[in-house]
Amino acid sequence: MPAAPLDWGDLHYQEAGAGPPLLLVSGLNGLAQPWQAVVPALARRFRVITHDHRGLGGSSRWDGAFSVDQIARDVLGLMDHLGLERAHVVGHSLGGAVAQALAADHPARVDRLVLYASWAGPDAYFARVMTMRRQMLLGLGVEEFLRTGPIGIYPPRWIVQHDAALAAGLPAAIAAFPGTETMVARMEACLRHDRRNSLGRIAAPTLVLGVADDMSTPLECSEELAGAIPEAALRVLPYGGHNAHVVVPGEVAEALLEFLDG
Repeated sequence: MPAAPLDWGDLHYQEAGAGPPLLLVSGLNGLAQPWQAVVPALARRFRVITHDHRGLGGSSRWDGAFSVDQIARDVLGLMDHLGLERAHVVGHSLGGAVAQALAADHPARVDRLVLYASWAGPDAYFARVMTMRRQMLLGLGVEEFLRTGPIGIYPPRWIVQHDAALAAGLPAAIAAFPGTETMVARMEACLRHDRRNSLGRIAAPTLVLGVADDMSTPLECSEELAGAIPEAALRVLPYGGHNAHVVVPGEVAEALLEFLDG
């Protein structure tokens, strides 16, 4: 992967396709890899750019704190490195929080905006979910955190169908885990994110993409976002859980293309 040299280290990124630039910003795990199932369809019409967040994957190590605004600054640094004045931005979960910050605070840099399985600010349910995940990591350790991690992220039926693959991939997931302190810091960044007071400033054409069976950021989170952003459109996929781009990548790519080509 090529790297963008930023003031704290190297941000590794990938590109595919040609056309208008399209940034896909990942969620809590912060890696480019989960997008790969949708990239080929999107790359037929767009220059698709994914990246590993600071401290994760191929990007330089980072032992400091995390925040949504910090990750947004890294995205702006990547855009500057690539010479992009504007781009479409699709943010998933934590990446959707980052996309909110970009669109509200740097409107000239965002063309079309997609907030996918994201949230405006923590409500009581979201806070319980994120706190539970943090306490599982701290109390049970990395292996059990990763073993139980698919629960609430993927639909039950999908987990049953892919149980053997999930088990086979566990050793690699453990080896690639960025560390307990890093993951806890990212969870705390999720809990601190609250953009309810600035969503009304977002002027970019916006699609809020929710998933009916998402147990991590339930449909109510998407409905709140769509209601707070002027003229935002809400689209709901019936199945796919929190990581629908892994479970039903064709449906996610179709929804994104229909909006981004509009």
